[in-house]
Amino acid sequence: MFCLIYGLENYLINENIKKIIDDLKINSEEIIKLDMSSSSINSLLVEASSVNMFSDRKLILCDNSMFLSSKDDINSKEDIEELIKYIDKPFEDVYLVFILREETIDSRKKISKLISSVSKTYVCNKIENYNLNNYLMDYIRDKGYSVSSRTVELLISKTSFELSIIMKELDKLFIYKDKDKKITSEDIEKVITNNIETNIFDLTNAIINKEKGKIDKLYKDLLRRKEDPLKLIITLSNQFRLYLEVKLMRNNGFSEKEIVSTLKEHPYRISLALKNDYSIEELKDNLEKLSKLDLDIVSGKVDKEFGFEMYLLNI
Repeated sequence: MFCLIYGLENYLINENIKKIIDDLKINSEEIIKLDMSSSSINSLLVEASSVNMFSDRKLILCDNSMFLSSKDDINSKEDIEELIKYIDKPFEDVYLVFILREETIDSRKKISKLISSVSKTYVCNKIENYNLNNYLMDYIRDKGYSVSSRTVELLISKTSFELSIIMKELDKLFIYKDKDKKITSEDIEKVITNNIETNIFDLTNAIINKEKGKIDKLYKDLLRRKEDPLKLIITLSNQFRLYLEVKLMRNNGFSEKEIVSTLKEHPYRISLALKNDYSIEELKDNLEKLSKLDLDIVSGKVDKEFGFEMYLLNI
């Protein structure tokens, strides 16, 4: 049996690996893990052709199978041909799972076409923003908990839009709300600690909206975490630059999907940027101020803490 798993969402990749193992009722002694970025195809073929001392069966997880991508510069044509020969006549009771942590396989390649044709395929790319909310709501409800769409949006924004982080935080929330089974926005605020990315996102919005009280609160929170002001300036600049790029692309007629594809950012991050009604002039003004401040700090003209505080005070 052959399986093919590819995509950029590690959480979904790992979940599908677990599912394959569970469906086959494979135990740990029957699993071989190979990192194909450092292991040769020859070592894979040796494993696939040898007898398991502990069982009649064997599951080989071939992670980072770069020979399925356009970036393979490790494997020779001869090695690939040997793998093709094995796939044409595989050993019984040996299960091969090819894993590629890339958006897609290179379907022009002979090996890619062959493996696709003989495998059960799992595509595990990032969930689009308009599906992520529904995906999480269904997951939470399947676990026996109730939640609103707005609460899920808050959860997503506080976890860097990363599904693997979201799922870890949900485990905490399920324990915290084990009795009444209802997850609220207040629970999210209590259980999940803001990371720097979330704080920068909130700080960016507060600066644009000139919410001085919120700016002060967020900055003090960042100071308590001993965040370097120079790092904050760079991160904040990147956030403003993303907003500006999204704004300019939207004005030039790009669709949301095209913006995501071009900028290579998480779909939910782009979705949030599109919801914000900031002017191009405001975004450019803040980028210019931060760029000048960065230059003044690096050249020694301004103390980094004093300079960043003055920037925030003059909002």
